[in-house]
Amino acid sequence: MPVPDLSTLPPAERATRSELFKPLKLGSMVVQHRIALAPLTRNRGKPSEKVEGTWYPWEIQSEYYCQRATEGGLLISEALPVSLQAVGASMTNVPGIWTEEQIVGWKKVVSEVKATGAVFVAQLFHGGRSCNHSSLVRACCPSATRVENTLGGGPGDVPVEMTEADIQRTIGDFVQAAKNAMECGFDGVEIHGGNGYLPDQFLHTNINTRTDRYGGSVENRNRFVLELCDAVAAAIGPDRFALRLAPYGFFNETRGQERKVQWTKLCEELATRKYAYIHFMEARYDEVLSESTKLAALGKEMTSDFSSDGLPTIAPFRAALGGVSGTPVIVAGGYDTENIWDVVDSRKADLVALGRYFTSNPDLVYRIKHGKPLVKYVRPRFYAFPGKEYQEGYTDFSKHEDNLTSDVERARWEEHVKRGIVVAKPGWQLSQDGVQLGEIYV
Repeated sequence: MPVPDLSTLPPAERATRSELFKPLKLGSMVVQHRIALAPLTRNRGKPSEKVEGTWYPWEIQSEYYCQRATEGGLLISEALPVSLQAVGASMTNVPGIWTEEQIVGWKKVVSEVKATGAVFVAQLFHGGRSCNHSSLVRACCPSATRVENTLGGGPGDVPVEMTEADIQRTIGDFVQAAKNAMECGFDGVEIHGGNGYLPDQFLHTNINTRTDRYGGSVENRNRFVLELCDAVAAAIGPDRFALRLAPYGFFNETRGQERKVQWTKLCEELATRKYAYIHFMEARYDEVLSESTKLAALGKEMTSDFSSDGLPTIAPFRAALGGVSGTPVIVAGGYDTENIWDVVDSRKADLVALGRYFTSNPDLVYRIKHGKPLVKYVRPRFYAFPGKEYQEGYTDFSKHEDNLTSDVERARWEEHVKRGIVVAKPGWQLSQDGVQLGEIYV
């Protein structure tokens, strides 16, 4: 069925007619519109004085998520480590969800967020080989294959190859973390299965070189992910469970072959489980086309699955999940006020998650619905570093002038005006300029 062209309509009428602002059932959860906050690591946790090497959520997380909450809107939390090994020595200031202190902290955050009427899902995370050894734990991986060029420069630590006992223990860590999330009041759980983190590491041939039942074939490489999903879903209910995947990702040196068949087979298996949703990280110009070697690697096996703009699509995986009548699909990757509409109206996906623009536009849903311009995000403040105030680039962005509902919000807007509000041109985030190299936040 052809997609109606709603782009010329006034914003209010467009929002009324588009599927973007229609309710959607995700398992046992119901959202009132199709715009979600993507999971974003922001490194704003508070260091624990009780458990070495851990961080917990505090008041600033409550403020951050509540600022971005809407009635019936889906918020996906930052990636929450499920154990000390899951975070290792590389992920500082990231609040986990396995210690009592962390659970108490998340209960307070979730309670305040849920009071807004939002739907709040916890994303669970294990870094695997991407987390270097610490004085407390050693990094693990399907195989003893290290990251050769880390973000910090130079090679990472050689991880410990996981035994089958290690695998079962790690699955147990995820299960307990999922139960903790339910205790905290989250509506559901999403496992981070992309970005070269532990579940993703099992899927890539250049990382997983095992010859046992967890490696050596497409089916065997899928085994850990499926066993993990089955165990967590059994603990909390499949209608509250979700999985995030990145079939086209290269982050953390995920250079595996057989991508189309690997993720298609995985999605065929996932389709039978009737989970709440599957969340795909899509290929983006600034991550794929900026490196011709990446695109060429994808093109070798996906020549028939590229969209008109030259990027590989999730169409094969959407089909494997049952198409428009199958498991609901969320997509994320480079969306803004203009290119978001057709994603849902064309049924490419059921819901769109935005990340970077949500950092600088706490009322992003309002701006999209009412046709308001977006504020440029500030990449140097995505993550918190020593010597910088946690609120900078985190909770100090204001709502649109037409959407201020309190004196506090107006004061924040006035302060934002003093700093200077830089409007983003649609498509900017997909360009080389979107990388913002050397930009200073003042």
